[in-house]
This record gives sequence, C-alpha cells and structure tokens, in this order.
Amino acid sequence: MMLTQRLFGLIGNPATGAVSHTKVWANIAAACLTYKFAVLANPSVDLWLAYGSMVGGYALLKRGIAAAQAVGESKHDEP
Repeated sequence: MMLTQRLFGLIGNPATGAVSHTKVWANIAAACLTYKFAVLANPSVDLWLAYGSMVGGYALLKRGIAAAQAVGESKHDEP
C-alpha cells in the first residue's frame, strides 16, 4: 500500500475514496491535544490521565463501535 493511501486513511476511506468529516475532525482534535500536551514543560498526573482518556479512549470506543457493527451485520446476514 502506498504512503498516500495510508495517510488518506486518517481522513477518509481508502477503499471508496470518500472523505469522512468524522475522521477529519477527530484527527484534528487529537493533533491539537497532542501538540498542547507535548509543549507542556512538566505535565501532572491529572493531565496524563486526561490526555490518555481523551485520545486513547476515543480510539478504543471507535474500535468497539466498529466491532459491534460487524457483529450486528454478521447476525443480520444469517438465515
């Protein structure tokens, strides 16, 4: 897979070529949080937890929703 296709996966669906506004804004938010967190001189434990919860929690939630949809679709296809 080419690098441009992989990078496009951050903002859209490489299979269809359609841009996903949800992916765009989620990645912009994660980039802003990451930048702000990276420029802090000495982040406290509370900030580590908040950053991890927002960025990591979103990724886990997104995967959980995708898995639930896949299970639902597979049950729907069964006779």
